[in-house]
Amino acid sequence: MIDEIRKAILRKINTFRDKDTKIYSESIEQGFQEPCFYIKEVNSSQNRELGNRYKREHLYDIHYFPNPNSSTKNTDMRAMAEVLYEQLEYIEVAGRPLRGYDMNYRIVDGVLHFFVKYSMFVKKEAEPIPFMENLEIKGGLKDG
Repeated sequence: MIDEIRKAILRKINTFRDKDTKIYSESIEQGFQEPCFYIKEVNSSQNRELGNRYKREHLYDIHYFPNPNSSTKNTDMRAMAEVLYEQLEYIEVAGRPLRGYDMNYRIVDGVLHFFVKYSMFVKKEAEPIPFMENLEIKGGLKDG
């Protein structure tokens, strides 16, 4: 299920990216081609809720490397941040919408870092409880 969120982000970015903009999601290679996106899961956590339900949170850092030959790189990165705010608010995972929250961005060393969290509930299958084979009950009145 964890990989499904990354794949959903990848699918969503594919709907609006320029055809010349590559997307890297496993690792970013030496000598990568700009402009491009790199999808990185920064953190994942799990907390137990009621019964066999668990809440998982996943924090992603979507890097956007603008065209290095552009004279408006910072403007391009801010514009891309606006697009990411809108487009990554909802992604589809296993046929259901999943809402992104705690979205924010930073521009560091000429790279846009767009952060977004997704949380979901998962259910662990409970181990079956074995049935008793036979139960015999004897009763009666006690003489008093």
